[in-house]
Amino acid sequence: MQKDHFDIIVIGSGPAGEAAAMNAKKKGRSVAVICDLEQVGGSCTHLGTIPSKALRHSVKQIMQFNNNPMFRDFGDARKLSFQQILNHADRVIYEQVKMRSDFYERNQVPIFKGRASFVDKNTIKLVSKRKKLSADYFIIATGSRPYHPPNVDFRHPLLFDSDTILQLDHSPRKVTVIGAGVIGCEYASIFGGLGSKVELINPAASLLTFLDTEISDALSYQ
Repeated sequence: MQKDHFDIIVIGSGPAGEAAAMNAKKKGRSVAVICDLEQVGGSCTHLGTIPSKALRHSVKQIMQFNNNPMFRDFGDARKLSFQQILNHADRVIYEQVKMRSDFYERNQVPIFKGRASFVDKNTIKLVSKRKKLSADYFIIATGSRPYHPPNVDFRHPLLFDSDTILQLDHSPRKVTVIGAGVIGCEYASIFGGLGSKVELINPAASLLTFLDTEISDALSYQ
């Protein structure tokens, strides 16, 4: 029979939630994790960090191949579509999910699927699951989501955020990226490497303002 009370319940299965759950388990606490996605890993694995890094790595390899004089005898430069490099990202995500699922299984940390809602300070219910769980303590590690300015209609079929861009079903000839943070610069580089004409609109004074000026200036030059 599955247990319904734990010392600690972690809401969120991304890197922060996973680290909290594993550390608590190693200290002898009974722990459970709530995951609102079909698979563990959180937005980092399925929507944010892992997909964008996998896409960027694939495009970098394509560019290195096309710029390497050793391979010019093969003929014209190789071009891949956005869908083709997405397939590579899917494989990376699969490997990440398998690895993280093994962590939970080896440490005997149960995963409950669903979206958590607090009933009281020691009880949550899983929305649509009709199940309640209780704990002495809760750790909320639900991550973040893309910012949607209130005057922008994200229902438009040609408008994407950093999550929904992974649903793009064609390779665009022109892309305008609004926002020059880490993810904005990554996707500008990805589409530029695939041959799209890219415009990067930066509301700040410089690219990636948290970097040293020399690095930001070098990125702007490139």
